Amino acid sequence: MERARLQKEVYELIRIQGMTWESVKEKTGSGVSTISHYLRTFEAENPQLAEDMKNKKTKEDVVPEDYKKLLEENARLRGELKQAKLRADFYEEMVAFGKETYGIDLKKVGTK
Repeated sequence: MERARLQKEVYELIRIQGMTWESVKEKTGSGVSTISHYLRTFEAENPQLAEDMKNKKTKEDVVPEDYKKLLEENARLRGELKQAKLRADFYEEMVAFGKETYGIDLKKVGTK
């Protein structure tokens, strides 16, 4: 377990944060061949995680436009959710009305 954590840390330091091999050597106490082995092993054993880590935006990559887009999307989705809830409530009221007024259970109509 310790080795897997160290492999991930080395991968992140070099591939994601862009640290030099020398800096990683000093930080981890590992030699160049061990660091190289960790990089190869981590990428081979965790290809999806490695790809996700490469594509993940860091705090510096997030710009105010991204934040604004997220707020707009959030507002749009909240509106769509409100509409869906209104439709569901209307449907439930219509089913209740149909059953009460006409004695028809609309939930059972059409299902066999």
